[in-house]
Amino acid sequence: MILASRVRWPAGDEADAMILSNREPVKVLVVGAGLAGLTAARTLAAAGVEVTVYEARDRVGGRTYTVRDGFTGGQHGDLGGELVTADYHALTALCEEAGVALSERVWIEREQTLPGETPLEGYLADGRIIVEGGLLTGARFAAVDDEIRVALRDTSPAPHEVIEQWTRRAGLSALARGALAGIGRMPVQYDPSQIDAHYLVDAHVGAVRRIVGGSQVLADTLARDLDVRLEAPVRAVRQAGGRVEVELENGDRMTAGQVVVAVPPFVLPTVGFDPPLPATHVGALTSLQRAYGGKVIGQYAEGDAVRAALSRGVFADGPLNTAWVSNHYVTEGPAVVSGFICGAQRHVLESDGDAFAALDEVVRIAVGEPVTRIAGRRKNWMEDPFALGMGATLGYTFRRALVAQFATPERRVHFAGDHTDADLPATMEGAVRSGRRAADEVLRQPRRMSLDEIDTELVRA
Repeated sequence: MILASRVRWPAGDEADAMILSNREPVKVLVVGAGLAGLTAARTLAAAGVEVTVYEARDRVGGRTYTVRDGFTGGQHGDLGGELVTADYHALTALCEEAGVALSERVWIEREQTLPGETPLEGYLADGRIIVEGGLLTGARFAAVDDEIRVALRDTSPAPHEVIEQWTRRAGLSALARGALAGIGRMPVQYDPSQIDAHYLVDAHVGAVRRIVGGSQVLADTLARDLDVRLEAPVRAVRQAGGRVEVELENGDRMTAGQVVVAVPPFVLPTVGFDPPLPATHVGALTSLQRAYGGKVIGQYAEGDAVRAALSRGVFADGPLNTAWVSNHYVTEGPAVVSGFICGAQRHVLESDGDAFAALDEVVRIAVGEPVTRIAGRRKNWMEDPFALGMGATLGYTFRRALVAQFATPERRVHFAGDHTDADLPATMEGAVRSGRRAADEVLRQPRRMSLDEIDTELVRA
């Protein structure tokens, strides 16, 4: 017998959740204060649950990371996730609930992309692709555009086929393969020999929005009314006697009824679990491909020219594969540009000099004249011990089977994080969805009762 009451989830969410009505208040610990952990904690707290969040860093947000120091005019850059697409329903709803503003839309694919065209065709645009140190424009672009469109029609990529294999099978020229290099890397930041072709033929981005003020505004807002303990890395999670104990690296131990573990997939194996996680869970984790690399951000004095050239983004075949104006809603003053470096070229991120030089060169080529960088930051997520990579996008063929392993609770331990979402892994939307799913699992799980409680509450009642 479960004593329960129905409660309304946060405003704007039509789902109801079930919470237990017990003599002792429900207590849940959340490990990780990224978007997944904060979403789970906020949802639980709104349902009347006592929640404490433990975060290893000295800030909330995880791989949502907005930087402002050194940028003039109150501007900022996002070293982590920043795009909000039309598919981000949970994130958009959460922003509305939390009072966090989203910008107007800007097109990443061509605005005039036709129904039935692939994402790849949507990205192909005159003056947006850099190959061999120059923009593809005019007749040179038209030839590459025609070659790729014919290949898509006559040698259709299989969704599970990696991009490099398809370009070879289709017999694309070196110039066309170069044009695809940045486009292919953009969605998931792998090398073409690792990326499923379904990102070229199925995964439309279309128009995007951004969180006004930077993505970390959402994380900071979610954390505002929560009990978040910073600089509290977790050493181990132990289950026994119907309770869960979380042990911190400093030796402190906390006990709760349930725990939500919301850390990146490559950090999870650095946490001890007692009893050990199932072999299927560990095996799935160790089979993940890691997205190596990160971002470099520059603020440029030639704001109007940079916005005109890069608000919709450019793709390149060099070490920096994608660059765009990262706060496109700022229309005056300098412009801030984010660039991505990944895979075999990730060593470029190891020094300021190399990283900024790569970004400066792409911006210069896109603008068509020299530019002046007045501030900059870089972030190699592989060097971050609490991320150990940009993320992991699961293979098309086995995605749902792997997610089933990642997302399945282990008794009183629940798992969240973008890698536990089958539809949009490695995205802010996937993180938010996973946090709500994990909170729902907690709210719907019956409390384990001792024999004395059974006797007192059920037999003698």
